[in-house]
Amino acid sequence: MALVLRNIYQTFNYFFTEYKDPRIEHYPLLGSPWPIVMIIILYLKFVNDWGRRLMKYQNPYDLTIVMNIYNLIQIFLNLYIGIVGGLNSYFDPDYSWSCETINQKDNPVRRKLIFITYLYFISKIIDLLDTVFFILRKKYNQITFLHTYHHAGMVAATYIFTKFLAGSHATLLGLINSFVHVIMYFYYFLTSFKPELKKSIWWKRHITQVQLIQFTILMLHFGVPLVGGYCDFPKTLLFIGFTQNMFMFTLFADFYIKTYIKKK
Repeated sequence: MALVLRNIYQTFNYFFTEYKDPRIEHYPLLGSPWPIVMIIILYLKFVNDWGRRLMKYQNPYDLTIVMNIYNLIQIFLNLYIGIVGGLNSYFDPDYSWSCETINQKDNPVRRKLIFITYLYFISKIIDLLDTVFFILRKKYNQITFLHTYHHAGMVAATYIFTKFLAGSHATLLGLINSFVHVIMYFYYFLTSFKPELKKSIWWKRHITQVQLIQFTILMLHFGVPLVGGYCDFPKTLLFIGFTQNMFMFTLFADFYIKTYIKKK
């Protein structure tokens, strides 16, 4: 068993060393995958065990000020990622709207896009605080499988994307997702000043609709070149991108139907 684990460890290290993008070598947390694996494990352990035990005999914390600052940071960070990322990708004449292959172009515009991609990866680690705040406020009903899977999965996915696929066809995912997060965190920020909005079905329903539109666009973004066969982007990655977004669409659609259609 020890020999098998050692071989797996060596294989992972070789793969993550030999195939990494040299343009991202100097960025923290983009070296060995093990720190990211530990972050995800600690996150899941805190969410499902340590955090609940810590709060068992504690009153919920009032984190209004902390969360207001957090929401503002998220709004401006995601807005910056979406705007600057878009200007340095899809509004760059050297970037393809229909198919951007995996490449390591090195020029000022691409270096800016690489930095934005790294910021997006860091933002997904910051997003884990969403769940930490739920724990500290004892909002356990908000910690669903969908919520936990999405947050942990995005950390792993953005690490892989930033390390190996930065600036490629999958860039659209980060851009759209950033603008969706601007809307979400703006709503969270508003509810701190207008608590009645927390009961507003209109806001919640439309935010979920925006998320469903996001997954639909991304299914087309990955699915069309997969079926068309015109894109020199690994078909395995196109398939993963398509099926992952289809899976997320299914989860969100199920939530939408149960919450806003059946209840109504």
